[in-house]
Amino acid sequence: MLKDKLKVIIKEFHETSLPELVRRNLKIDFPTIHSPVKKVITVIGPRRAGKTFFMFQIMKELIEKGTDITDMIYVNFEDERILPMKASDLQLILDAYFELYEGKNRPLVFFDEIQNLDNWDKFVRRLNDQGLKVFLTGSNSRMLAHEIATSLRGRTITYELFPFSFSEFVAAKGLSYDKNSVYGKARHQIRQQFDEYFFSGGYPEITFTEDKSARNRILQDYFNTIFYRDLVDRYKINNSELLRQWLDTLMANVSSLISFKKIENDYKSRGMRLSRATLSTFSRYVEDIYFGFFVEMYSESERKRQINPRKFYLIDQGLHNYLTLTFSQNMGRLLENLVFLELRRKGFQISYYKSKSGYEVDFLIDESGKRTLIQVCFDLSHIDTFNREKRAILAGIRELGLKSGLILTQHEKREEKIENYSLQIMPVWEWLLS
Repeated sequence: MLKDKLKVIIKEFHETSLPELVRRNLKIDFPTIHSPVKKVITVIGPRRAGKTFFMFQIMKELIEKGTDITDMIYVNFEDERILPMKASDLQLILDAYFELYEGKNRPLVFFDEIQNLDNWDKFVRRLNDQGLKVFLTGSNSRMLAHEIATSLRGRTITYELFPFSFSEFVAAKGLSYDKNSVYGKARHQIRQQFDEYFFSGGYPEITFTEDKSARNRILQDYFNTIFYRDLVDRYKINNSELLRQWLDTLMANVSSLISFKKIENDYKSRGMRLSRATLSTFSRYVEDIYFGFFVEMYSESERKRQINPRKFYLIDQGLHNYLTLTFSQNMGRLLENLVFLELRRKGFQISYYKSKSGYEVDFLIDESGKRTLIQVCFDLSHIDTFNREKRAILAGIRELGLKSGLILTQHEKREEKIENYSLQIMPVWEWLLS
């Protein structure tokens, strides 16, 4: 009987310690959870980023704030003991819980991989109408962020979870640091960890896997799952070879301008038939499943933003480094990719800037109306390189009416005063921990 199986699963969760985990920096709005505001909390992001463990982190934080474990229900809809399960069976979860705990009436409900059930949203909306707090995670193969918002009709607060940031990676490795660590003995350990993070990326499973060949197999499996399940199967793509070529092109051009017109002409010269409309559609799919992101040029003109090439950034540099084997040739662009991911984690509005004289600045970020220009350069030691990067960011500073800018590098740290402007130069790893 399904209800009895659900009772076993509920009690099993209550009687088993929550797993040890690396605390993520993503902050949940706990006052809203405890307020009368009726919102479903949804955690989304790429495959294997740690969404389930982040749900456990939320539970731990609630327990630390005084919630009892028995005031929570947790069900993973990939648990084979309850499969196949239909949406009409979902009420049995609450029935089983209330039969186990007759004195309780308002549990916190955590559903993992909820997308495995059709019509799940009607049940979740009913729970939300009843004032129950519901937490959801789901896989991109069947439930995307905008689909959650559509299904729940504006009732959700959505949080994005990415692979480990560098500060989370350092914590996972057992290193502690504070604002003064960049000056002490820990500096060298942190820099060594950054070299590993820079190459292997931040997927939690990769972080805890020491063998490089095993990492390669794991990331290849991630890529295949993204390709076949999240893209080919989900979107019913017939020309999978064209899609594969497109993903390869994106990974080979990480942190680079992507011109659909040039790619269309290149593919056609190789005998592949496609249109810019197809590339645009594929690009939307790539962003929907969190394989990567496209960044527009800054402009107040919608038309200029649309007609200018966009820059592509990959969800994790480890995918590029293990699957393309071109790390040493692309270190500057990979450093830029890493900076983009951190800016995205922090929720900034991001674009790239092109000056009137044609100089490009990697990032223009906007935080509540406050603008900052950021240039990323792997090595500034050559005077010509420094002059080029300086010329570009100074042009942007002057045109936007700013007083300062930031240049992020592999190692250099100093401040440059030029006329009335200030350029802060610092290592990426130090900026990531600041």
